[in-house]
Amino acid sequence: MKNLYNTIENNLKAGLIVVVKDLEVNNYCALSKTSVNYRSSGWKNNIEEAKQYIGDWYGGSKDYWDEQDLEIVEVFRPEYEPFKVGDKVRILDGIKKTEDWNDFEEDFSGMIGEIKDVYNCIAGTKYGINGRYIGHEYLAPVEQEVEELTLSEVCKLLGRDIKIKK
Repeated sequence: MKNLYNTIENNLKAGLIVVVKDLEVNNYCALSKTSVNYRSSGWKNNIEEAKQYIGDWYGGSKDYWDEQDLEIVEVFRPEYEPFKVGDKVRILDGIKKTEDWNDFEEDFSGMIGEIKDVYNCIAGTKYGINGRYIGHEYLAPVEQEVEELTLSEVCKLLGRDIKIKK
């Protein structure tokens, strides 16, 4: 079917991955959206291979996709590694656009928190932070600082001496 670009684009704008099949040559391509533009896997021999290369190529223009004889064969939301209880997270600025931000802004003055609870329901995965539940889309991991210590500082922390054999 030609002229599928608008359907593809609507799915991409919703954060979904779209896998299409070229009906003339039986190749597959997975399309995704970044914050700036659309990306594709390039044309691959099967669906699984297309999924492995999501984002490797420029997404192409509306005219290019509308000219192709395509079938949408799969639409899915990308999986992500969920946070775990105890993880330190940064609350992203996008949360400030939510309608209830004013109600709990004071709970996140530093925009950093620690996950105390994970709640997985049909509405999505929510994380308990500072007594509030926040969706995954508003969180990012906090980069852990690496502390450099000398051998004598490590010994002091351990409360014992260490000898290194040559």
